[in-house]
Amino acid sequence: YVTEKALADARNLHLGGNGVDALLIENSSIPFVTEETAMRMSSVIEAIIAEIDTVIGVYAHNDYRAAFKLARLQGLSFVQLDIHSDKARPDFTSTNGLQFNAVVDLADVEKHRKGTDTALFVNIYLKGYKSLKTYSLQELERIKESAKIAIDSKADGVVLTRITGVAPSLAVVRDVEEFAKTYQSGFPVLIGSGMIPALVGNFLEHADGAIVRTYFKANSTKHNPVDKKRVEDFMGVVHRRFRQ
Repeated sequence: YVTEKALADARNLHLGGNGVDALLIENSSIPFVTEETAMRMSSVIEAIIAEIDTVIGVYAHNDYRAAFKLARLQGLSFVQLDIHSDKARPDFTSTNGLQFNAVVDLADVEKHRKGTDTALFVNIYLKGYKSLKTYSLQELERIKESAKIAIDSKADGVVLTRITGVAPSLAVVRDVEEFAKTYQSGFPVLIGSGMIPALVGNFLEHADGAIVRTYFKANSTKHNPVDKKRVEDFMGVVHRRFRQ
């Protein structure tokens, strides 16, 4: 059932090559990825690869080891990490109050990544977490510091997110993109939440891509199937604005 549902969503996202540019396979077993979850994710990814010729990545919540293991096993193009440059505590309502510190050993990330061609995209404007760091800096400076750590740690791009369905501030996106590309020429900045057709044009003037889930789902409800018409409408804006 899960694999068929995932395949149906993947078909409606890809649209025979006329839809999105890449697929991101994400688990919903928050806050941890169990061995069983990883095996099921691998099976789903294998089925999608067998049918759809596109760029595919994986997002395994709070578990970069599982993410890189899946990427290596299935030959995936990229990994997205929810925690990388920040020390944080989860703020997930689905954990029913379970709290733990999420701290990533950046040297260990590089160790698990070594020997692969897998690109690494990391969240720096945290989604679903509260930072454990204490700062006298303003929020924007804190985000820039996280971006700098990500670049220095050889990440291939940073992802700016807010809560599900809510876009980050356009001013933050613009300033972080300017900082990142000044610090390392051409360094990619992506939007990780809140993109809808009415916003994507303006935001992609200051970012290199967007990761979209909620808008593509029927009625913008995350557990609903992907709505093909919504994908067509969204990508239509992208093509008219940037690819003609």
